[in-house]
Amino acid sequence: MKKMIKTIHRINAAPEKVWSSIRKGDGVDNWLPMITTCRLEGRGVGAKRICTTEQGALKETILLIDEKHKTFQYGIEEQPLLPIDNIVATMSVLPDGEGTILNWDMAFTLSDESLFTMVEQVVEGMYAAGAEGLENISK
Repeated sequence: MKKMIKTIHRINAAPEKVWSSIRKGDGVDNWLPMITTCRLEGRGVGAKRICTTEQGALKETILLIDEKHKTFQYGIEEQPLLPIDNIVATMSVLPDGEGTILNWDMAFTLSDESLFTMVEQVVEGMYAAGAEGLENISK
């Protein structure tokens, strides 16, 4: 079944600095604690991103880098962390006074509906840690 998790994070840093860290595609290991290494094969839309965790590698494709709307979208083709498939995540950066609003959403399919609450908790925690990491490196 197709599912969506939407998160909103307030970041005490300028949107341009937050966007700069997201838009380049690599360096995720600098702001998302669960990622131990991150590398890109290629640049821009279509580039392959490989992020490693203690549980294994996430193999991703960059789907969208929209400079005007500060939106970054990526698909995750392989991942060892959650019982989900067909993952597309979208990060949008919006100004909020002198800070930033980060909308970070994930669409995916889930074959066992009873696991949704667990998946939601893990994703929300991971995204909150990522937003905190982006704040720390964007000050």
